[in-house]
Amino acid sequence: MQEKTVKNGGAPHWNLDPIYAGFDSPRYLDDKKRLETGTAELVRLAARGPEKGQNPGEWIASFIMSMNKAGDLLENLMSYAYTKFTTCTTDGQALKELAAMEEMAIPMKDAEVAFRNALAELGKTAADLAALRPDLASYRFFLEEELFLQKKQMTPAEENLAADLTRCGGDAWGRMQEAVSAILQADWDTTTGERKTVTQLRALAFDRDRAVRRKAYRLELEAWKTAETPLSYALNGVKGFSVILNKRRNFKSTLERSTIQARLTPKALESMIGAMEEFLPAFRGYLKTKAKILGIPVCAFYDLFAPVGKNPRQWDFAEARDFIVEQFGGFSAELANFASTAFNNGWIDAEPREGKVGGAYCISFPINEESRILCNFGGAFGDVSTIAHELGHGYHHEVLKKESAIHRNYPMTLAETASIFCESVILHGALKRMGTEERITALESFLQDATQVIVDILSRYYFENELCDRREKSELSPDELSDMMIKAQKATYGDALDPDQLHKYMWAVKSHYYRTDLAFYNFPYAFGQLFGLGLFSRFQTEGASFVPKYNALLRETGRANAADLAKTA
Repeated sequence: MQEKTVKNGGAPHWNLDPIYAGFDSPRYLDDKKRLETGTAELVRLAARGPEKGQNPGEWIASFIMSMNKAGDLLENLMSYAYTKFTTCTTDGQALKELAAMEEMAIPMKDAEVAFRNALAELGKTAADLAALRPDLASYRFFLEEELFLQKKQMTPAEENLAADLTRCGGDAWGRMQEAVSAILQADWDTTTGERKTVTQLRALAFDRDRAVRRKAYRLELEAWKTAETPLSYALNGVKGFSVILNKRRNFKSTLERSTIQARLTPKALESMIGAMEEFLPAFRGYLKTKAKILGIPVCAFYDLFAPVGKNPRQWDFAEARDFIVEQFGGFSAELANFASTAFNNGWIDAEPREGKVGGAYCISFPINEESRILCNFGGAFGDVSTIAHELGHGYHHEVLKKESAIHRNYPMTLAETASIFCESVILHGALKRMGTEERITALESFLQDATQVIVDILSRYYFENELCDRREKSELSPDELSDMMIKAQKATYGDALDPDQLHKYMWAVKSHYYRTDLAFYNFPYAFGQLFGLGLFSRFQTEGASFVPKYNALLRETGRANAADLAKTA
């Protein structure tokens, strides 16, 4: 069914027809066949290895070219199925296609395992391998990473089994969490029969009326309570699956694997966590000041997003669109033009509705050289900022759209660079043109987000650390998970939040915990926040001359680790 591009006062639904007209469209079916053929060629090349007397560089270059082609097809197809599923989690066909894509990806994983083994058998360094052919020079970082990961993989047969089991094991638990959270509801008004989803209840955290916020918070907790048993099984399943695989792959811990995936060193991560902990008193001071402004003794969890200005402005979607494009133009014409294209061509799905997942994301379609953005627009300035954030991801994709699949593979630490930068552009633009009350609202929105990225994400880091450690020994009950979450929130928010009004079910809310392929999803956001703000500070100093440097930096995000790229800035 074709998506409508505009609905309900201008909050749009996206248009996916330029990507594929449907799962049964000729283009979609043809790309699935091309992917099947491409993965078969990839497996053949990996299994064969360099032919006798052949320059190994020829074989490496052929494998990389095939890997890039298959990677583009898989990403395009997988992104389409995911966008269809997340806007309608009851879409059975979308769920089947996601499972089909995961199955089709298994040969690619098999090929990569074999490629790494064959690469290691050559007995050469990444520098030596990259020197075998001129066109391999740009892939030196990739080759270095592949040689390292070869030491962190199981036998080919074990890796094949793990990939196969992931589809119907770990990944299935994650899809269950998304489906449950998308349809979970509570009675809002028993006299009228009005019901609200947990996504709609969470959106009321921004309501001006504290009674409304409190009611939404309590109903949300009651709703999660009804689903705590299946979701606890799902979380135990995901983390148990990950813990076993990480041990088999010779990682010291799940955290070590996540640090490597983030392309950080343990020392860099330790330094960042230490800096976050050092500045907790400043964030607690902000929350205590906010409590005074709100006229309450101490903030509850449901006050974190409470507006503090008088009569905070409500934005409609058209106003948000015009404002974002205008402010992006203050940075560069390229950024403004990209945003205009996204708004005008139906790349954004903004209306909250039943069956649609909460939160926001940006996803790319490399073959079409387009992106799509999902958000749940409610009219607060924070929602405007969220669109800008996701457009930042989209602009990152735009800068990289001519790069190979391998060179578009950047880590989470660097994935937040462009998004945080774009948020900063919006905030500073807003502050220049707003009156006093609107400025208070905008600054408070920034502080809300910064508190989430530093304080709340630190609580999630503490929680997941304990979760992985304890899951290695036994399964955890809903009560144990909730107690761990409360303990983590108390450790970071301290006395700035009412200890009796915390959110014990945040482990059920956040889908990030339910990913087998990427644990500790959140700490890279802190890196991205600090790095993005640092880059914006450079722009404020250097002006237009910084724009080409910024674009060049984004182009390098798939070719370096986070620390090295940060040094260049």
